[in-house]
Amino acid sequence: MLDNIQTTFAMTPAWQDHIAPGDIVAFRFPLAEEGHIGRPKARPCLVLDIEVQGGQRCALLAYGTTSRRRSNVGYEVHARRREDYRSAGLNEPTRFVGARRLLVPLTHSGFSICRAAGSAVLGRLSGAPLSAMHAVRGRIHAERDIAASYWSRQRRRTGAMRGGEVVVERRTRRRVVPAGKAVQG
Repeated sequence: MLDNIQTTFAMTPAWQDHIAPGDIVAFRFPLAEEGHIGRPKARPCLVLDIEVQGGQRCALLAYGTTSRRRSNVGYEVHARRREDYRSAGLNEPTRFVGARRLLVPLTHSGFSICRAAGSAVLGRLSGAPLSAMHAVRGRIHAERDIAASYWSRQRRRTGAMRGGEVVVERRTRRRVVPAGKAVQG
């Protein structure tokens, strides 16, 4: 898949400043923290998003594979046609599994830098695969928003912090009344 790429650990910041959703990067996936034994293999990963976490720019990466097995599935983006995978800097048809994603700082040592280009970026999606990626991003963002809304409602139900103390509320037919207060009429 990426066998012909020579890598070095010297990071050039230029690629980090211009990386964007839709770019394909070489990254050593899976990480050792995931229980993988041995040295992880550099593989193409799709940049789904760029986020700032703790003041540091991070990339949300989707796992790339050429395997047709159904072991890694969900939120998939396919680059099957020759012009699609070639323009993305890939040697063969590849699918990116958004269900298997990882948020990593752009300074992470797992990025595999091509010596000739001085960059981890292999290429960029275009056409139908880029549209599919935007649909996957939309689903991921919507699910994140739904989860945040759910947890926000859960916190309101169990108690909200007000003025340094927890006020547990109970519902009546007429209105929401703070716990311990008398309900009139």
